[in-house]
Amino acid sequence: MTQVVVTGAGGFIGAHLVHALKSSQPPVRVRGVDVHPPEYGTGGADEFVLADLREPDRCAAAVAGADQVFALAANMGGIGWTHAAPAEILRDNLLISVNTIEACRRAEVGTVVYTSSACVYPNSLQLRPDSAPLRESPVFPADPDMEYGWEKLTTEILCDTFRRTYAMDIKVARLHAIYGPLGAYSGLRAKSLSMLCGKVAAVPGDSGEIEVWGDGTQTRSYCYIDDCVTGLLRLAQSTVDQPVNIGSEERISIAELVGRISAIAGKKIVPRYRPDKPVGPMGRVSDNTLCRQLLGWQPATSLDDGLLRTYRWIEKHVATARTGEEDRR
Repeated sequence: MTQVVVTGAGGFIGAHLVHALKSSQPPVRVRGVDVHPPEYGTGGADEFVLADLREPDRCAAAVAGADQVFALAANMGGIGWTHAAPAEILRDNLLISVNTIEACRRAEVGTVVYTSSACVYPNSLQLRPDSAPLRESPVFPADPDMEYGWEKLTTEILCDTFRRTYAMDIKVARLHAIYGPLGAYSGLRAKSLSMLCGKVAAVPGDSGEIEVWGDGTQTRSYCYIDDCVTGLLRLAQSTVDQPVNIGSEERISIAELVGRISAIAGKKIVPRYRPDKPVGPMGRVSDNTLCRQLLGWQPATSLDDGLLRTYRWIEKHVATARTGEEDRR
């Protein structure tokens, strides 16, 4: 039976990927690896290894015997986290990535799928809300998004070098704003869409105010988790040897996103915009031309459908947490 390792299996995307792998045909054996167990549920892996991949020996043990490795592990979070811990993010992720790729080389792993990020794209291409969708080719001259983007771009170079030097089969997926159930919706590690859902869900009654970072004009494209996982699995089975976007081409402003979440919640929400807070790029949208051509992949879930599923899941957890707090009083 094929042995698949998912690093970062305790996280949002990793947990969904493990579930999809265990539902696939023919069956595979899955080893999940992370510094912490999945926050929501067991994850469903045949084996779950608690390991700090910043340590080379732990990394080597984690991928031992693997036919395929999905390298998702990273110290990451939303824009609040990238601004709060830049040195920690750069240090930890460089160690994790270098250790993982080298361990896979030594273990002669058949296929490695590394999850990079849209953060590798130059800031100069994302200065306006209507900036052109991002295609895979223009990443140099390099000007990625903060330390997280620099690490991702550096590891992409590492992957390409190991592919050419050691004939490794390494795939690179540039993920664009993945969202869905099981993701963080509060705190610095929460991403924008889930964070906004959590804020709206926490508003008592049918009206209220929430804080929104920026002025609301910045735009994004959000890719639903099920579509992301499908793209990763398809990439793993392909012969593609260059980075490809895994994202959505459906552009939306943050102000419009707040409106859609409010409509789903059935609440009248007044955004209190904070232009003094970090906002990231003013316009970031995926161009999926290459992944359509090479993988035959594009998202199947509309933003409205994915947003409804995500909000309902977050709403349920916010309500449960609120009930627990009331019971403790």
